[in-house]
Amino acid sequence: MPLIAGSVFSQESRPEPPAAVPAPTPPDPASQPGFIDAMGRWLEQGAAKLKTDMENAQETLGKFGTQAREATKEATGAVIGLPNARIVIAREQCITATNGAPDCHAAAATLCRGKGFATGKSLDTVSEQKCNTGRFLLEGRSPNNSECPTHIFVTRAMCQ
Repeated sequence: MPLIAGSVFSQESRPEPPAAVPAPTPPDPASQPGFIDAMGRWLEQGAAKLKTDMENAQETLGKFGTQAREATKEATGAVIGLPNARIVIAREQCITATNGAPDCHAAAATLCRGKGFATGKSLDTVSEQKCNTGRFLLEGRSPNNSECPTHIFVTRAMCQ
């Protein structure tokens, strides 16, 4: 009986042979893509995307052009419809209203009255900072609003 125990022990401690792993098969050399093929596909995809983006941009610009033409027609019709209307180029400072905002409507009316018209509407404005002192330059800092207040001017008005 000791012999049986020894054979059982020897069977248990014997390592099993490793399972056979199939070796990976090399890809077919005829269908294996190389660097040139990958570069070609990348260029084709890039060209297709560029073409699509250009077509979309052209379509968007066409829509903007149509909208701009329509807006110009409407504006021209409004100006032509106003008798004795003129665009005047001059410079009139906007006064500060009670709420602290610039009142450019009054400045446009003043500008137009100075040119012989009854009333006017602001078309274009310019803002400027006018400094009372150059002290901030000597101190190497930015000016504050009390040293350099901002003034707004009407530069173009539609006068009637």
